[in-house]
Amino acid sequence: MQPVRFVVIGLGGYGLVHIEAVRWLARQNQGRLAGVVALAIDRKARPQLAAELGSEGVILYGSLEDFFARGVNTTDVVTVPIGIHQHVPVAIRALEAGLHVYCEKPVAATVQEVDRLIEAEARSDRKVAVGFQHLYSVSMQRLKELVTTGRLGKVRDISLMCGWPRSVQYFQRNEWAGRLRVGDDWILDSPANNAHAHYVMNALYLASAEPHAAASPESVRAELWRAHHIESADTVQCHLDTAGGVHVRILVTHAGGAPHGPAMHISADNGRVYWLTDEGRTTVRYADGPQEVFDNRSHALWRYDGFKNFVDAINGKASVTCTPAIARAQTLAVNLMHESCRSIVTVPEAFITEQEDWEMFPPNTRGLFRRITGMDTAMHVAFHEGAFLSELGLEWTAGMESRTVSGVGYRGYPAG
Repeated sequence: MQPVRFVVIGLGGYGLVHIEAVRWLARQNQGRLAGVVALAIDRKARPQLAAELGSEGVILYGSLEDFFARGVNTTDVVTVPIGIHQHVPVAIRALEAGLHVYCEKPVAATVQEVDRLIEAEARSDRKVAVGFQHLYSVSMQRLKELVTTGRLGKVRDISLMCGWPRSVQYFQRNEWAGRLRVGDDWILDSPANNAHAHYVMNALYLASAEPHAAASPESVRAELWRAHHIESADTVQCHLDTAGGVHVRILVTHAGGAPHGPAMHISADNGRVYWLTDEGRTTVRYADGPQEVFDNRSHALWRYDGFKNFVDAINGKASVTCTPAIARAQTLAVNLMHESCRSIVTVPEAFITEQEDWEMFPPNTRGLFRRITGMDTAMHVAFHEGAFLSELGLEWTAGMESRTVSGVGYRGYPAG
C-alpha cells in the first residue's frame, strides 16, 4: 500500500508540528510530505527549513490559491493548522477538490460552521479528522473503554482545571489571538477554545457512554473574565449538564501565577478517576477494590497518533476517532458559554500584577505577564468545592452576571 500523501498549510506556527508528524509517518512508510503552503514571510523566517524541504522533493506553494491551482493532484490529504475562522472554509474547499482533511482544533468558532462542514463531508466521499490529540491517546481511549463497557458504571461528575500563564506577547502573535471576531468571522478565542480546548473535549468525550460520540451540553452556566487587554476572555469557568445526566465543571485560565494541571477528576458509580498532567497520568480507583494506573507514554511521539489513525481510516483499517460530529460538542459548549455570559468582566487593575517571566508559549522566551492576585489559590478552592469564582467572596469578581442557557436544539451563534 502506497504511503498517504500530505500537504501541510503553513511553514510556521502549528504547521511545523504537522510537518514533523508527517515526517514521523514517513519513517514508518505510512505517509509522505508532498507539499507545504509556505508564504514568503515564513520562507524568509525559516530559510534552512525551506531549503531542506525543497531538497527532499517537497513542493513549496506560495499561497493557498497556488496550491489549489496546481497542487490538488499531488496529494491525498490537506492539513489545516491555521486560524480558527479559516478552518471550515478551507476544509470545505479541500473536500470539494476531492481531498481528505486533517483539521486542527477547534474545528470552528460556531456550531453553524461545524454543521456546514459535516454536511460537506457527507456530500463527499472523503474523510475529515479533527486534531484533538488527546482523544487519540492511550489514556483517553482506555478511559472511554471503561465508560462505554460499564466497568466504571454511570459517570456522574467530571471536574476539570487547567492554568497555563500566557504573556502579553502571546495575545499579539497573530490577528485573531484574544479576539471575539475578526471582521465578519467569529473567533471566540479563549483558553476553552484554544490552548485548553483539548481538555474540554476530553471531558465531553468521557461524559458520553456511546463509543463514537461526545456528550452535548444540555444546559450551561458560565463566567468569563479577562485580566489582559483583549477582546475575549483569558479566564473561563463553566458548569454544564449533559443530556445523559453528567455534571461537568470546567475552570481554565491564562491569568494565574504558575502552571497548574491539566487535572481532571471523574466520579462514577463504580469508582473514581484522577487524570493528571498533559501526559495523561491516570489512576482509576474502583469501588470494589482494585486500582488501575496508565498514561499516554506508549511512545515518545504519541501526540502524532491522530495522524496515524487518519491514515488507517483512509486505508479502511479504522474509523476516524475524532470527526467533526464529535468535535461539535466542544464548539457547542463554547458557544453556550458566551451565550450564558454575554458581558466578559474586566478584572480591576487593583487586583492585577505585572511581571516579566519565562513563558510556556513560545518556549525559551520571556514575556510580560498580567496575573490576577490570588488566582492560583482561588482556582484550587473552586475546583475542589465545585463553586464558581464569584461564589468565593473575591473582591475582583464583583459585577459578574451570567445565566443558565439551554443547548437543546441550539443551531447558531449568537442565538437571536
